Amino acid sequence: MKYVYPAVFHCAVEGGYYIDFPDVEGAITQAETLYEALEMAEDSLAGMLVSWEDFKAGKSKLPMNNRIVEPTPIEKIKAEPDEYSTSAFVTLIKADTDAYRKLYLSND
Repeated sequence: MKYVYPAVFHCAVEGGYYIDFPDVEGAITQAETLYEALEMAEDSLAGMLVSWEDFKAGKSKLPMNNRIVEPTPIEKIKAEPDEYSTSAFVTLIKADTDAYRKLYLSND
């Protein structure tokens, strides 16, 4: 499946970025550069969504209280710095769970 969710990128006080997804609990990551942050955000999002898909399909016994929801429209997400960041912004991140499975979970 292909998904697109808004992500909040925080510019960390000590440098780098940390990223979270308001609609996808548990999908968080960090990176040193913006390019790496974009890649890590996509990977984190896809990994969490794969876990949720597997639980829903009965392929995972891990208790997942979360479910895949419609993404909040990007204009409704507020990005504000917190005590660990100097600024924050919102952008959309895509995730392809089929591609993630082939890359990381194939038995080949």
